[in-house]
Amino acid sequence: MKIISTFIICLFLICFISCHDEESYTPIVLNATIQDASEFGAKDGKIDLEVTGGIPPYTFLWSNNCIAEDLIDVSAGNYSVIVIDNEEHTVTDTFEILQPAPVKLTAIFQIIHPSETGAGDGSINVEIAGGYSPFTFLWSTGSNAQNLENLTADLYILVVNDSRGQSITDSIQLVDMVTDIDGNLYSIVKIGNQTWMGENLRVRHAPDGASIESYVYNNDTTNEQKYGRLYTWHVAMNGSNDEGAQGICPCRWHIPTDDEFKQLEMYLGMSQSAADLINTWRGSPVGTRLKKGGDSGYNAQMGGRMVYNGSFGYLGQWEYMWTSTEYSSNAAWRRCLANVYSSVGRYNSFTKNYGFSVRCIKDED
Repeated sequence: MKIISTFIICLFLICFISCHDEESYTPIVLNATIQDASEFGAKDGKIDLEVTGGIPPYTFLWSNNCIAEDLIDVSAGNYSVIVIDNEEHTVTDTFEILQPAPVKLTAIFQIIHPSETGAGDGSINVEIAGGYSPFTFLWSTGSNAQNLENLTADLYILVVNDSRGQSITDSIQLVDMVTDIDGNLYSIVKIGNQTWMGENLRVRHAPDGASIESYVYNNDTTNEQKYGRLYTWHVAMNGSNDEGAQGICPCRWHIPTDDEFKQLEMYLGMSQSAADLINTWRGSPVGTRLKKGGDSGYNAQMGGRMVYNGSFGYLGQWEYMWTSTEYSSNAAWRRCLANVYSSVGRYNSFTKNYGFSVRCIKDED
C-alpha cells in the first residue's frame, strides 16, 4: 500500500513539473537588422539576427548552408533560416536583402570604314559606359580584344560582359565608304580597275567649305538621300574646265571623264566601237547592269533632271550624269540611263546649265 502511494505521488510530481514547464515556455522569436547591398551585384549585404525565447543555445541553418547566427558579405536575395533551440523547438523565417538598380552597361563605337572595296584598313574602337569593370569582350572573329583593327567590310558582332552579370550584344556593319565635306557617307564599289561611289553626290559645299548652288528634285528634301542632289556642270566642276577635275567631289576623288565612263562601259561588256558612238543609245545590256538591281554594283537610282528653267522631270525613270569632259563652251558630255532602255546614252546636246546627278570616281593611286 505504501509503495502504491509513493508511485502516485511521483507521478503527480512529474506531471506537475511537466505542466509547469509547458506553461512557462516562451516561443522562439526572430528579429533581424538588415543591411542592403551597397550597389548592384555587390556582396556586402548583412543579416544581423536576434533570437529571443525558446531554450538556448540555438542552432542555425540558412538557405545558403551557412550555420552562423548572422549572415555577412552576401549578395541581394531572399534568405531563409531555421532556428532550433536546445529542446528542439524550431522556427523558420525569410529575410530579403535589396540592392540598387544596376548602372546600365552600354558600348559606344567609333568606326572607321574601309577606304575602298577590298581594303583591310577599317577599325572599330569600343568605349564602355556604365556597367561594372572588369569587362570581357568576345567578337564574332574570335578575338577577345576590346578594339579591332585592319578590318575589311563585313558584319562584326560583339558580346560584352561585366563583372556583375550584365551582358550586351551589338552588331557593327563596316562597309566600303567615302565621306564628303558635309559628313555625308557614300558606299563605294570597285568595278574592274575603277572605284566608283555607289550613290549620287548630295554635298552642299565645295571642298574648301564654300556654299554651292544645288537642287533636290521638286525641292522635296525627302528625295535627297536616295537620289542625291542635282548640279549644273560649272557647279559640279567647282569652276574648273579641266578634264578630270576634282570639282565638288571629296579629296582623292574627281568628276569622271568621258573616257572613264567608256572604260566602265567596256568593262561591263560594251565594245569600243559602240562606246565611241555619239548622241545615241548603245551597248545593251550595259545600261541594265548599271541601274538599280543590276549586277555591276553601280546601282543608279534614276534621279531625274532639272531643266535650265528650273523645272524637274523623270524622277524614277531616267538618270543623267555629268562627265568632266567639255564638248564646247556651252555643253559637256553626259551619260543617260532610262527604264525603257537596256543600253547607255552618250550625249553632248544639253547645255551646262541643266541640273544632273554627279557620281564621283576615285583618283588612281
